[in-house]
Amino acid sequence: MISWLSHRRNRSRLFRWSTILSGFAVVQLLVQALNAVSGFLVVRTLEKPDYAWFTIASGMSATLAILSDSGVGIAVTSIGGTIWQDNASMKALVQAAMRMRLKLAAIASVVVAGISLWLLLSNGAGFVSALGLTILVLAPIWQISSTAVLNVVNRLHTRTRQLQVADLVPAVVRASLTGALVLLGGLSPLTAMAAVLAAHILQYSIVRRQVLPLLDVVPYPGGIEAYTARIWKMVLQLMPSSTFWCLQGQLTTWLISVFATTSEVADLGALNRLSIVYAVFGGPLGQYILPAFARTENRRRLWLMTLALLAGTFFFSGLLLTAAWLKGDWFLWLLGARYAHLHQELLLVLTGIAISTLSGIVWALNNTRAWIRRIWLTIPVTLISQAAAAFLFDLSTVKGVAGFIIATGAVQCCHALIVCCLGLVYPKSVHAG
Repeated sequence: MISWLSHRRNRSRLFRWSTILSGFAVVQLLVQALNAVSGFLVVRTLEKPDYAWFTIASGMSATLAILSDSGVGIAVTSIGGTIWQDNASMKALVQAAMRMRLKLAAIASVVVAGISLWLLLSNGAGFVSALGLTILVLAPIWQISSTAVLNVVNRLHTRTRQLQVADLVPAVVRASLTGALVLLGGLSPLTAMAAVLAAHILQYSIVRRQVLPLLDVVPYPGGIEAYTARIWKMVLQLMPSSTFWCLQGQLTTWLISVFATTSEVADLGALNRLSIVYAVFGGPLGQYILPAFARTENRRRLWLMTLALLAGTFFFSGLLLTAAWLKGDWFLWLLGARYAHLHQELLLVLTGIAISTLSGIVWALNNTRAWIRRIWLTIPVTLISQAAAAFLFDLSTVKGVAGFIIATGAVQCCHALIVCCLGLVYPKSVHAG
């Protein structure tokens, strides 16, 4: 390390990246703090049935975003990592991706609308409320899809300021709207979702204005059909896994919605709100680490990046779980008096969140490098582990669902690590090819 720092070029590089990442970290912490304020205001203000409906609607919104992507974002990042300096090629790639996401969004909207209405009605929401929440779930799908594709350009170009603005301004608007609704006594599941909708629309407007000038250098780029074929090839490989993981991401909410009462749905949704502490990883991971991981061809650097990311995640999770064990009341205070009794559930849910976060990070690395050839094995491995866990845990309680998450998440994490190691050692054997 000392010999590496003895070179002026390396010291300059370290200083530059430290400055960039520290500045980005400050903004990301502010963004996550604002999102946390919005979330905890909703948790503390809404009654349990109302918060249960908001939890279901939020989950369906996440489901819709993933289904409408189905691997398109991963394909754009992977392909864009090789052509990001060619604006004409990037424009063709972006246009191909936008067209594909529009088609996928139309199909996903039909599926999600039906599931959303069913879950909301089965948990006591009136028809008008269920319909209104479902409409708010579907409304921003074009903005979410477009933002996801366009932001890849910002990330590959490491446009720090633009990325920060696109994250910070919508977070400020959502927190302000949510706070105003609380002060005016107008916060409800519908108005809380409307604040989320406003933030999505604003973010789309900002990102569109940032990225389009870069891509308008060529009015009619060629190669759209070729890029469409390349994206579709990756989507076909990723779609089964993406769809499966999309369903998995909301499985616990669905299970407890079916097997338990509305109160348990609210309890689990409130505890899951604490996953916001891991969102601090999301900014640097998506904006810097994954694009850099996609661009680099140095095997040693890939290993170092992977090991550093895993070590950082383990360390952070250890600190968080220790704090929850020693000072659980502090965490539960954030959720409000309705959830102050969930001491044992708190530690279990946070453990499940930690394992799921680690698994998600490793799969993100795998997908970015297109180490996906045998990704279909995820489905039988997960289903077998879940079938076994279903017999061991009571899915009508928060404790049981938390145990279910921990057991199955550990299996999924092991599988992700195996695929990652194979990719690092034998990249050609697991590449999409």
